[in-house]
Parts: sequence; C-alpha cells; structure tokens
Amino acid sequence: MPDKMKAVIYCRLAKEEKTKAAIYCRAASADDFTIKGQEKILRNYAAGQMIDVGGIYSDNGASGLTLNRPAFQKMMSGVKSGEINCIIVKNPSRIGRDIIQFRKWLDDMRARRVRVIFVDDCFTSNTPGGFMDKMLQEFFEEYYKELLQCFIM
Repeated sequence: MPDKMKAVIYCRLAKEEKTKAAIYCRAASADDFTIKGQEKILRNYAAGQMIDVGGIYSDNGASGLTLNRPAFQKMMSGVKSGEINCIIVKNPSRIGRDIIQFRKWLDDMRARRVRVIFVDDCFTSNTPGGFMDKMLQEFFEEYYKELLQCFIM
C-alpha cells in the first residue's frame, strides 16, 4: 500500500479596509435641479453597490477649469487626512475639464490608494483598462469639433 500524502491547509483572511466614500457633484451654472439629479444617481449607485457614503460634496455654479472649488477642496482635505478613500462621481467632467490637471489629480488619487468611480463611464480606478486613452481621445475629438466650428462660422 503506497504511503499516504499528508496535506496541510493554510487559510488567511486579510483585514478588509472599510470604504469611506464621498459623493462629488458639480454644475457649472447654479442649478439645484442638476445637482440633485447627480446626487440621486450617485446615491442609487452607491446603494446598489452596498457602499456607505459618508459625505456629499457639491459645487453649484463652479467652473470645471479649476480644482480650486470650496466643496472639492473640503473633500480633498478628507482624502488627505484619510477620512475618504473612495470618491463617486457621475463622470470625469464633474471633476474638471482641464485634461492635464485632471490627469495629475487622478494620478494623485491612485498614489493615495483612493478609489475613484465614474458612474456614467462604468469606470473604477482599481480595475485595469485604457481609461486615460479613452479620455484623451474624447478630449481631442471635442477640442477639434469646437475648433472646426470656429472655421465654419
């Protein structure tokens, strides 16, 4: 009779980091309807994903050309202090419309291990993919469309 193999089973469960999520909404023109609509979409998404939301930050009537917005800066203080490790946004343009500034921000969020979720684009920063390539393509398409219209008029 052959010798029996003896096996050992080792199991380990890593401590799962609790998600401390924030919702961020922005409208360029002061528009409560738009802000409330974004908030509803993002709350529903978070509930569907069973993500607890600790705060909602809204800049109503704020340009997307700068990140220097009151609610955005308050949210970023929470990120820097470790109070927030997940940001849920409708789409990238709600963060900012300056692609270079946006890219630096997204890289900073990755470096801080902050998960960023863009609900409209079905994108979360903790999944691999060519999201930035898609963003750059869309940016240039929009830029050239606007540039072309200048020549047509």
